[in-house]
Amino acid sequence: MRHLNPITRAFQPESIGDITFHFDPRHQPELSTLVQRFLAAPEQHTTLDIPETTRGVFLLEGERRWVLKHNKLEHWKKQLQNYLGLKRVFGLHDLTNEFINLSVVSAKSASVPRVAGFGYKTRFPFLKEEYLLVGFFDDHCSVDDRLVAHPEQAGELLPRVFRLFAQMLAEGFVHMDPHPKNILIAPDGQLRLIDFECCAHSVIDHDFSLGFLMGYFYHFWIKRFVTLEAYRALCERYLMEAQPNLQRATFDPVFERFLTHKVSRTTRYSILTNAKAQAAFKLAPATHP
Repeated sequence: MRHLNPITRAFQPESIGDITFHFDPRHQPELSTLVQRFLAAPEQHTTLDIPETTRGVFLLEGERRWVLKHNKLEHWKKQLQNYLGLKRVFGLHDLTNEFINLSVVSAKSASVPRVAGFGYKTRFPFLKEEYLLVGFFDDHCSVDDRLVAHPEQAGELLPRVFRLFAQMLAEGFVHMDPHPKNILIAPDGQLRLIDFECCAHSVIDHDFSLGFLMGYFYHFWIKRFVTLEAYRALCERYLMEAQPNLQRATFDPVFERFLTHKVSRTTRYSILTNAKAQAAFKLAPATHP
């Protein structure tokens, strides 16, 4: 786990049973107590997502409220790669990468969670389990929940989502899974992003990335609430008002590809983190949805 030393150096280490944790020193006593309480009786804690056999997201409540994510790595190759840092990437599906991503992105943006702690259980040279602690956004609801309850608000809400995407790009990162459950609405209306297992730390091409974000957002989820025609109209209105210098020759093909086709996680990772892969994607013909 030495590859994480530059990040964990700012945290306070503590062993709880056979798990090594690194806590934000400002909150260590509280977090240590809450984690010990969780490990003793995880079933007594509120879940924030549908539990899976190897994954869970829980709410810890003390003086403040925190999100605890837990992940068991089952395949030996992934356990070895994560332990040794053989793949120093930031687009794969695990909590080690989310810890790396948030450590980078939270220094750029106030719209993402702050890391409060990271933990792991190892058996040399394998990483068996991961734990990630982040701050909980009180009194927020997801864009998905808001539109389920009030689908008529789509016309007002979507331009705000587009502005969040533009803010993200200006701050220098790309969330690779920007769907409505990963975007939260604060009581004051501010939008925030969560779930950073897949994220590019830099923006290769603004117009390409915006095409991905706006196209993917519709195809993945929003099509449940908004017709394609209405979504296109909202996108055009936003682009005309807020993106006057947009290069449509770059934006349009990417937007259309993600708007109407499924693109794999692996492809999204490669084209948003590698300039050569991005250039090849521009030239490749789209397959049928």
